[in-house]
Amino acid sequence: MHREIYHRFRASQQEEPDIHTKLMRKYDDIPAWWFYSLTVLSMTVSLILCTVLKDQVQLPWWGLLFACGMAFVFTLPISIITATTEPLKFDGQTPGLNVITEYAMGLIMPGYPIANVCFKVYGYMSMSQAVAFLSDFKLGHYMKIPPRSMFIVQVIKPLNLLTL
Repeated sequence: MHREIYHRFRASQQEEPDIHTKLMRKYDDIPAWWFYSLTVLSMTVSLILCTVLKDQVQLPWWGLLFACGMAFVFTLPISIITATTEPLKFDGQTPGLNVITEYAMGLIMPGYPIANVCFKVYGYMSMSQAVAFLSDFKLGHYMKIPPRSMFIVQVIKPLNLLTL
């Protein structure tokens, strides 16, 4: 799979941009530091919760890093599967990490159900949200919605500050 990803990336660099990409060039791109800042902020808050409230959360700091690492590794392949199967079904055929994360944490820390749930949230749900985020950006790209506006709405939406 890694060879196919590499070859498609190389081919995309040499292809002529499609009409959607040409039309979207009039909008400013999202600065990379927006993504990095959001990542650092969420990881910092999560690490603080795992260390300060360790009796309630039960997830050690290394468990949080492991869960985030799993989500990071699996986001690209699962996004590719979702993107290529979307025309076949409205939501696409998205494989999940929900069972894998539960099983992994159950083996690592048996007898800690809250740690298992927290691990699932940071492992599976963060990957699932990333795939949904990318899917929304794909839709916004085709609808010619400015990327910065899409980013702001996607960040505000989970905070329930935006009601649809």
